[in-house]
Amino acid sequence: MSEQKIIILGGTGNVGRELLSQISQYDSYHLKKHHNPTNVIALANSKGFLFERTGLEIQKTFRNNEGVGKDKATFNDYIMGLDNFVCHKTMPDLLKGLLAAIEDEGLAGNIVFVDATPGKDDLTDFHLKIINETEECLITANKNPLSLSPYETFKMLTNYRGRYGYRCTVMAGANTVNNLLDYYDTTEIVTKIEACFSGTLGYLCGELENGEKTFSQILKEAMELGYTEPHPRDDLNGIDVARKLTICARSGGYDVNLEDIEIEPFIDKKYFDIENVNDFMKEVKGADQKLLENFSGAKSNGNTIKYTASFSLNKNGKPAMKVGFQEVSPQSALGALRGSSNKVIIETDIFKGDKKYVIESPGAGTDVTAWGLRRDLLARLERRKGGMYKPTKA
Repeated sequence: MSEQKIIILGGTGNVGRELLSQISQYDSYHLKKHHNPTNVIALANSKGFLFERTGLEIQKTFRNNEGVGKDKATFNDYIMGLDNFVCHKTMPDLLKGLLAAIEDEGLAGNIVFVDATPGKDDLTDFHLKIINETEECLITANKNPLSLSPYETFKMLTNYRGRYGYRCTVMAGANTVNNLLDYYDTTEIVTKIEACFSGTLGYLCGELENGEKTFSQILKEAMELGYTEPHPRDDLNGIDVARKLTICARSGGYDVNLEDIEIEPFIDKKYFDIENVNDFMKEVKGADQKLLENFSGAKSNGNTIKYTASFSLNKNGKPAMKVGFQEVSPQSALGALRGSSNKVIIETDIFKGDKKYVIESPGAGTDVTAWGLRRDLLARLERRKGGMYKPTKA
């Protein structure tokens, strides 16, 4: 039995804790399901890391469904209180310490790093170091190294298909990224992409279409449901959708940057200068009337409004990309989308017309994203074998 040893960066965040929980409950060796069980040997956050060569004891806590893992603050306090938590002052020192620990324990070349960080720290240099200077693998849900860095950096990271996985950067691990890479590797030219990439903005559009509540009321409810980022402007400015579109276009082989995208924010950009969330929520009431008029106007035309991302080729074969509102028929592929679900429609030289490729998936939640990361972990196994299937009773 050869286990897969992983280190979770951002391991005390929402996605990191959920990933640790799912691995502990479903992928561990004690289940005797997998020939290649997953073993978490380290968690890291912005303050330091917890490292145990044979696997973190805290995995037992999650397997036994004990309370320490449920609440983020309680979990963080628990981790920080452990004797073997190694503190570091800066992120580069922290990551350097992790690599040194792997080397000292004779584990070099046998680790998969999982970047489950929210993207606030720039980990691009670390991603490059792993790919260029070690034999380790890395999978990521963090979009920044792939969308905010130059195209040459994107190519350098993703060139190693077996060592670098990033399916979870778009639609929480649905097959969008994988399909685009397959198109590129089979010399299939991507000619058009249309998508709804944000579950949060999809939810807002759906509720605005109903016309029963104002935008500010809907946004408040979305925050309470945990659908938005801690500061809602990080959803409403359209940048997250643009980052996903950049990754898709680059995966299809196009040399594009975030700055090449025409971005129409969900609300006027004047609101994004308000740092305090409470003040922000008060001020965005000023956007209620305009959004009401826009959605009412579309409804009177027999249409609906979606917040979309689009990629196409102009007459010269150059990419044209846009993120923003689009008025569409309710019977169209994007118009029929409901709730917080995501959808992407991809056209190529072969897959076009009635054969164009359509992928729909649940909006990204921590559980969906963590599951997508586990799928990417499977793809890193050199000799993946099936588990022992048990007969089910009717």
